[in-house]
Amino acid sequence: MGNCLVCHEELASSYGWGDLLGLSKSDPICVSCDNAFQKICGKLCRICGREWDEVPVENHHGDICFDCHRWESETETADLFKMNRSVFSYNEHMKEVFALYKFRGDAILAQAFHKHFRETYEKYFKKEQLTLVPIPLGAERLYERGFNQSLLLAGLLAPLKVDEPLNKKDSVKQSKKVRRDRLQQENFFYVTEPQMVSGENVLLIDDIYTTGTTIRMAAKVLKKAGARDISSLTLIRS
Repeated sequence: MGNCLVCHEELASSYGWGDLLGLSKSDPICVSCDNAFQKICGKLCRICGREWDEVPVENHHGDICFDCHRWESETETADLFKMNRSVFSYNEHMKEVFALYKFRGDAILAQAFHKHFRETYEKYFKKEQLTLVPIPLGAERLYERGFNQSLLLAGLLAPLKVDEPLNKKDSVKQSKKVRRDRLQQENFFYVTEPQMVSGENVLLIDDIYTTGTTIRMAAKVLKKAGARDISSLTLIRS
């Protein structure tokens, strides 16, 4: 028995054969907090993984949404990556937990996402032979935060091997830039270990998919380094 990683209430205990044989692993969060997360399900945009019911009919372009259609219509970003799949929507509960995890340094909260993160990986990517690559932080941001949240998420898929061929220059946060600025800026990602991805299918791991800029900028340098198909698994779709 322990305490919920989110609300810190005492976890209800149950005891069965799995516990007796040492096969069970207790959930790190309570049922109430777990149920408050909104899992993404149903029909999705083929590329970005947005729930199709959230896309206005006038923004349907075949099986992709308007944002993905714009990305695919531009020469520099067309066909850069295969698809993104996310675990949770960015509801109010997730906003609070995510702030604790990412911005207030509560790294242990990664364990709260373990079950659902692995389930999403197994649903969409388990059958493929993929090289896991977490989105890196710049040196300054890593020093401020003390950990890379994307690397911790990748670790939830152990014993799968995680490679770190990507590095990142310190830059202005993407959330503070308009889409045009994001597209026109110098790519802040670079590959230091191209042999890790050359000829490989890559699964990028990140915490949140918002506009798709970060994933596509990372995919661009990975493609240049010789990577084949590139997809992404993110914790949240905002």
